[in-house]
Amino acid sequence: MTIMPILHSLVIALVATTLTFIVTLPIVYLLIQHPIKINWIIESLLLLPLVLPPTVVGLFLLQVFGKYGFMGKLLALFNNYSLIFTLTGATVATIIVVLPIMYQSIKAAILGVDRHLVEAAEVIGATQFEVLRYVILPNAYNGIIIGLLLTFCRGLGEFGASLMVAGYIQGKTDTIATAIYFAIQAGDNHTAIYLSVVDILIGVIALLFIQFLNHQNKRGSANA
Repeated sequence: MTIMPILHSLVIALVATTLTFIVTLPIVYLLIQHPIKINWIIESLLLLPLVLPPTVVGLFLLQVFGKYGFMGKLLALFNNYSLIFTLTGATVATIIVVLPIMYQSIKAAILGVDRHLVEAAEVIGATQFEVLRYVILPNAYNGIIIGLLLTFCRGLGEFGASLMVAGYIQGKTDTIATAIYFAIQAGDNHTAIYLSVVDILIGVIALLFIQFLNHQNKRGSANA
């Protein structure tokens, strides 16, 4: 059964990273290209999960998606569906927790693109979408990949919020982090160590790739 927590964590982290990127990229781009007076409020809300304990995030989601929550009642209309005690619920919790990391990473990557390139594209009549696709994304590629990897690793290790929303059901909602915790509680050190080693290996591989990309960025800057 020890393979299931690994598969669940990989799926949750991958889906959460992908959806967070899809949602965050246009928000960051619009806030940078078209700044408004309430930018600081929007950014503060996006970064809020970074300064909150994951358990607070989990409690908030329980209030919203629980049996008596607004979204919980709405979802119950669809064949009595509920996010609570499901991998989908764990994924939603993970998305909220990793959002600030993705936001900061994408923002830094886009701001790192030479503004002269953006202005040149706009002068020749490129649309906002074309500027994003053909100018910003290719030039912010390494920074965005680093952000994706950091977000994925954070999602892989998410514990507090996902535990409160999805609980711990072996073979159904168990993840690496929750399985380690409950294995230790049960005195099963072998399983806890095995899962910890797997998690460490994934993290080391991701960090090595991040270091490689950083090295590539430095070489590119030096040759420019």
